Amino acid sequence: MPQSKRDKVKNKRILTAIEWLVTIAAYGYLGYRLLTYGHYDRLSDLFGMSGIKEWLCLALCLLLMPVNFFLESAKWKELLLYMHPLSRKEALHQVLYGQMAAFVTPYRIGDIPARTSKLKDTHHWKSAIALGMYGGIIQTFVIIACGIIPVFFFFRHTTPEYLLTVTSCLVIALILMAVMQKKSLPQSIRLTGRQFALTLVWSSLRYLCWLIQFVLIMSWAGVMLQPVDLFVALPAYYLFVTVTPNIPVADAGIRGSWAVFTFGSFGVSAPVAALIALSMWAINTLLPVALYLPLRSCIRQ
Repeated sequence: MPQSKRDKVKNKRILTAIEWLVTIAAYGYLGYRLLTYGHYDRLSDLFGMSGIKEWLCLALCLLLMPVNFFLESAKWKELLLYMHPLSRKEALHQVLYGQMAAFVTPYRIGDIPARTSKLKDTHHWKSAIALGMYGGIIQTFVIIACGIIPVFFFFRHTTPEYLLTVTSCLVIALILMAVMQKKSLPQSIRLTGRQFALTLVWSSLRYLCWLIQFVLIMSWAGVMLQPVDLFVALPAYYLFVTVTPNIPVADAGIRGSWAVFTFGSFGVSAPVAALIALSMWAINTLLPVALYLPLRSCIRQ
């Protein structure tokens, strides 16, 4: 077997091993916390007391799902503005199609290639993929920039050794992400100042949309944290999820585990924290995938 082929096989095995480790760790931790929770009788009381206000919060969270994808489509449209101009409907169709591909591919790698496959002019598909990845980098930058300070507040009561370990893991993860993304971008791809600014704005608005949705879901579940605690918990949660390898089979478990870990520090029970995270995942991941086929004729080019 040629050396290059052996290297590819070896790399594939390493990625597969990482996927299994992340999956087992995520679901294992989540399962342990749910099994050791001893107050499930209180959950029925919690939802039994839900009134119009709580269900209205859930409805508003659902209504923000299309807003979320509108913001992402606006960012995608801006990134391709000078290379392949898109209408708003075309951009939204491509983003939703990419969501379907991301749902079934490791690390969501199918998202951007799926979007570009719907472009009318495929001559610049490599550049379009690079621009899409650049948009992902900007979104990641927003999440990390907003989460890095809250993370240190989150761990302020831990031992220095534990804080050093967490910081080291975070730095290593960010370096690996930066190296991988830098190697994936052609040197010829550049954004104008206007494109960069608007891409940053759309990414920030999408992040804000996620935060509002999360607060609404928490209200639906009867969880009310102090504003200061929300300032720490929400950005920290999204940072933890972002720096963890994203694998479709483990995605729900990863989000549930980090929610239990993060919000449990503020007194939220494990089942409720997991329910909140899984509800967000279902609304922003499962629901768009389920609705794509029935609505395809309305949003296609």
